[in-house]
Amino acid sequence: MPIRFELGGSATRRLGDSAGCPLAGARRLGRGRRGITLLEAVAAIAIVGMTAVGALEAVGGGMRTAERAKRAIEVEALATSRLEVMNLLTDQELQSLPDSIEDGKFAAPLDEYTWKATSAPVSDQAGLYSVHVTVGWTNGSYELKTYMYRTPRLVTRR
Repeated sequence: MPIRFELGGSATRRLGDSAGCPLAGARRLGRGRRGITLLEAVAAIAIVGMTAVGALEAVGGGMRTAERAKRAIEVEALATSRLEVMNLLTDQELQSLPDSIEDGKFAAPLDEYTWKATSAPVSDQAGLYSVHVTVGWTNGSYELKTYMYRTPRLVTRR
């Protein structure tokens, strides 16, 4: 018994008829083929696996970026706060920094960070100091550099 396909309307053709039939050479959809082949299953699993790996990498990259941004904000704020403390110092204190200003460790919850500050007079300008504040942690450091000016003391002769 030949298998017939309905092409729409009342026209029918047999599978063996190839004269102008768009279904010529088409596979027979018999009763034995009701699922997917092993190759199709493996391909689908590979596609899903690659998509999952890509999604996990994107999420991991986003989390690393967020952690770096959080650390950058923290160390910038800490370095700026130490610079503001140094801004309160006098001309003589900038020439020789007090121990409590020169280095130390931040209080909890930021106790993983330490600081080191230096101040050096700029040789050709009286009252101008080059100031560096470095905030460090286990895996890195952040340095903030600036200049500070203090009106120098006038020396008068008697």
